[in-house]
Amino acid sequence: MYLPHFETPCRHIPRSLCAAAMLGVSVLALTACAGGGGGSASAVTPLPPPPPPPPPPPPTSNPFPEQIADPSAFETREYDATVGLPLIGASAAYAIGATGKDITIAVIDTGVISDHPDLQGAVVDIYDVCADTACRGFDSNGNPTTMTRQSGDIDTEGHGTLVSGVIAARRQDDYRMSGDNNIPNGIQGAAYESSILGIRADSPGSCGRSGEDEDCVFSDGDLARAIQYAVDQGASIINMSLGGEVDNDQTLENAVRAAVAAGVLVVISAGNEAEPAGTDENGNPTEAVGNSPTEPAYIAGQDSSQGRVVAVGAIDPAGRISDFSNRAGASARNYYILAPGEDIVSTGPDDDLIFPDSPSCSQTVTDNCNDADDEGDYYRISGTSFAAPYVAGSLALLLDAFPNLKSKPEVALQILLDTATDYVDNSPDPITGEIAGEGVDNVSGVGVLNLEEAFKPQGQQNLDFGIERVSLAEVFAPSGGAFGDWAANSGAFDGLIFQDKYERGFRVNASAITARIPKDALGSRLTDFGARANWANGESRSVRAGNVSLNWTQARVWDDPTAPYQEDAQSTFQMRYSFGESQVELGKGGSLTHLAPDISLLNEPGMGNAFSTSGTWAKFSHAFGPDLVMDIFSAEQEGRSQSGFMFGRDAYTWSVRAGASFVKDEETALGGTLQRRFGEEDQTSMTAYSMEGAMLAGEAWMISSGLELASVELPGLDTQDVWTSRWSVGASHPVRQGRLHFIMAQPRRAETGSLRLNAPVGVDLNGGLMREFINADLTPSGRQIDFETRYAFGLSDSWSGEATAVMSTSPNHIEGAEQQGALWLRLSTPW
Repeated sequence: MYLPHFETPCRHIPRSLCAAAMLGVSVLALTACAGGGGGSASAVTPLPPPPPPPPPPPPTSNPFPEQIADPSAFETREYDATVGLPLIGASAAYAIGATGKDITIAVIDTGVISDHPDLQGAVVDIYDVCADTACRGFDSNGNPTTMTRQSGDIDTEGHGTLVSGVIAARRQDDYRMSGDNNIPNGIQGAAYESSILGIRADSPGSCGRSGEDEDCVFSDGDLARAIQYAVDQGASIINMSLGGEVDNDQTLENAVRAAVAAGVLVVISAGNEAEPAGTDENGNPTEAVGNSPTEPAYIAGQDSSQGRVVAVGAIDPAGRISDFSNRAGASARNYYILAPGEDIVSTGPDDDLIFPDSPSCSQTVTDNCNDADDEGDYYRISGTSFAAPYVAGSLALLLDAFPNLKSKPEVALQILLDTATDYVDNSPDPITGEIAGEGVDNVSGVGVLNLEEAFKPQGQQNLDFGIERVSLAEVFAPSGGAFGDWAANSGAFDGLIFQDKYERGFRVNASAITARIPKDALGSRLTDFGARANWANGESRSVRAGNVSLNWTQARVWDDPTAPYQEDAQSTFQMRYSFGESQVELGKGGSLTHLAPDISLLNEPGMGNAFSTSGTWAKFSHAFGPDLVMDIFSAEQEGRSQSGFMFGRDAYTWSVRAGASFVKDEETALGGTLQRRFGEEDQTSMTAYSMEGAMLAGEAWMISSGLELASVELPGLDTQDVWTSRWSVGASHPVRQGRLHFIMAQPRRAETGSLRLNAPVGVDLNGGLMREFINADLTPSGRQIDFETRYAFGLSDSWSGEATAVMSTSPNHIEGAEQQGALWLRLSTPW
C-alpha cells in the first residue's frame, strides 16, 4: 500500500481574517508512506504563520530571452503568499511568457475539487479509477474488501486539491480582495495556466477510516491503471505525491516505465520517512531511516527510466532540507532535486469539511473557527507531496516556453537538474551521516530547483546563419574600419532566434546586448608614438646623380641589453629615375606622392589612403605638355595590394588629379571584421574613384583636399550596393621659421550597402531552426571626423621641431564613442 506524502495536515484561517494570519498548522507524522504522510486533520490551536520568506535576489541581468515584462511585475502578493514560488525564482519564467498553457499534468492522487475559486478552469478532466471498476478497498468498519467507490467517500483533507493548487492555481491579475483589508484572497500555482487531469486512485473507503489506519492508501494495480489512463489522455507530465516501502512487486514501477517510454515525464515525491538514529521506547538503538527515496521514486536515475523520472525532496522557507524529507541516496542522486515543501500555502477544501467540529466565525469567535461560505479555502502545509508539484509545474513552464522540448522531454528535466542551485552543508547530515558537499551528493542530489537559472540560455549562445554557428558576442562586436558598429546600428538582429546547448530558442534583444559592449571596445587609433620616435631619431640619406635620385631612412631602435630578442631597425627606400617627359619611382615604405592632406597621428585601419603604403610600391608618371600628367601606380603590403591610375594638371598655382584604383585586402573587411563572424575569411575587393587637388591662395596659403568614393565587394557574403566615402581638407601657411597646417578628415566609412542573411527566426517542434532572409544595413551609427593642427619649424641651422595636436570625434564611426586626442612634440638635431 502507498500513502500520500502529507507531513502536516493543514489548518485554515477564515478569509475575513487573512490580514492577521494566513494559515496555521497541525502536525501528524505518518510512518507507512514513502516518507510519511496522509492522515486526517486534528483540530488544534493554529500556530501563528511563519514570517514571510526573504525576497528572492534580483534576477541576474540576462538580455537574451525576450522579456514581456520585468520579473518583479509577477511578484504579486498572491505570488508571495505561496511561500514556494519566490524560493524557486518562478517570476523569471513568467517574465518571458511561460505559464504552462496547453500543458496537461495528470495528478494521480485522492481527487481534486474543481470548483475551488483558484482552480476554476484549471481542471480539464476528472477520472476515478475505482468509480466503475471494483478495487481493493475498505468497508464502513475498515475491513478489507473489493468494492467500487461509494458516494460520500471523499478525502476530507483534500490532498489532491492541495497538490493541484501548487501546480495550477489560477493567477488573478487584479487579484480578489478580502473586505477592506486589501489582502489578496488567493494564491497562484507554479504553472498557473496549465491543465490538471485529476485522477483519483486511492483505495475506496481508505480515506474515511479512523485510528492508526486513518490515511488514504493506494494499491499497485489501481495506480498502474491511473498511470495508463494519464498516458491515454495525452498528459505530458504525471505528478505522484505518494509512495511506500520498496518491495519486490514491480507492477507500479513497470507502469511508470511504460509511461516514460510513451514520452511522459513522471514527478514523484521522495517521501517523508526521514528520522535520525536514536533509541526506541525500550531504550534500544534505532537506525536512521529515509536515506533514499521510497517506492516508486527510487527508480529515478535507473536506465529504464530514460531520464524522465525525478524524485523530489523538500526544503523549508530558509532553504534548508526538511527534517522529514527522504534524502537522495546513491542510486537516485543524479535525478533527485529539492523544492519548497515546508510551510507552503495551497488550495484545499472548505474548512467545514476538514474541521467539521469547529465553530463558525463571528464577531466574538475569531480563532479556530470556520467561515460562513462553502467555497474551498487555503492552507499552510508541509511534505514532499507539495515539493513534487513545484517540479511538475516547472516542467510545464519549460514545455510551454520551448515547445521543441516536447519531442525530447528528458531534456526539459535535465535542464532543471543541471541548473539547480548546489546545496552545500558542511555538517554531517543526521540521516545519511554524510556531508552535502559541492556538486551532486547523496544528501541533496543535484540541489535546489532554480527557475531563474533554468530559463537562462545555458552554455555557448550562437546564431546560426547556415554557414556556421557564430557566438552572440562575436556577432555584435563592433566591426571597426569602415563598417563601425553596423551590427548594432542596423537593428536587423533584433528578434532573431539563437539556441543554447539544449537547442532551446531564445529571442535576441540586440539593444540590451550592445548596451553592454563598451563604445571604445575597438581601442585607440592613435599611432605608435614609440615607433614614431624611432623614425624621428633615425638617419636619412639622399644621393642624386643626373636623372637618378636615391633616398633612404633607417629608424633607430635603442638597444636594450636585458631584452634577448629585439626587432631590427626598419628602413624606407625610394629611387627615382627621370627620362624625357616620363619618370619612374620605386620604393619600400614611405608613401606615394599625393595632393590630399593626411592626418599624421591617427592610423586608418586596413588599406588607408589609396596612394600610400608601408610595403613596396612603384609608380610611372608621364607629362603631356607643360601641365597635364598621368600616373600609373601599384603597391603590395602583407596581404594587401592596390593598383590604379590618375590624370590631372600639375602646375605651380593649382593642381588637380582624378582617377581610379583597384584594391584587394586579404586581411580585413575595410579595416575591420565582418565575414569572419559568419564563418568566412575577412577580405575586401574595392574599386575606388578619387579626386584630389591643391591650390595656392594668395601669396602664402596652400589649400588642399581629396575625395574618394568606392564600390566594395565582400567575398563570401551576399551584399548589395556597398559604397564608401573618404575625404580630407587642409590648409597650411608659413609662420615665422616654420609652417602651420590645419587638417580635417573623415576616414573611410560605409555610406550605403546591405547584407542578406538566411537568418534564424524560430525553432520547430523537432528543434530545427526556421529561417527567413533578412537584409541588414551595413552603415555605422556615427561618422568619425578627425582634426589635426601641426606646426613644423626650425630653431637654428641644426635644430628643428614639430608640434602636433589631434582630436578624433565618434572614433570608429560609433556614435557616442568617447573622443580621442593626443599631443606630439619632436625636437631633433644631427649628432
